[in-house]
Amino acid sequence: MSEIVSEVDHGTRMVAGVEVRVTQLVWRDAGTSYEVHRADTGVDLTEADLTEAECFDQMPTDEQIAALLPPPATWFTCPGCGTVCNDGEGDLYVDHVRDCDLVDGAANPLPAQQ
Repeated sequence: MSEIVSEVDHGTRMVAGVEVRVTQLVWRDAGTSYEVHRADTGVDLTEADLTEAECFDQMPTDEQIAALLPPPATWFTCPGCGTVCNDGEGDLYVDHVRDCDLVDGAANPLPAQQ
């Protein structure tokens, strides 16, 4: 197996609302590959344990990088009780707002009961 002799930082860019860093790996056998890491967490998106992908043989496109990212989730936090729901949970937040005693039907906090 060849070893990495240098790493070339290709900087960061925004892809699907996530800042990523692309790094070119130069191997002793003159080969190259490209890794993609999240800039905020450092997580290697091209690591085989996290996805089916591995390093890219050429500079990845935004579309290739976007395919490595999990789909975005939109979150709702109940202003009354703090329960958190995401869009992937269907109408759970609609049901929650209807049933929560700390908000009205429009998710506005109710005045504190005395």
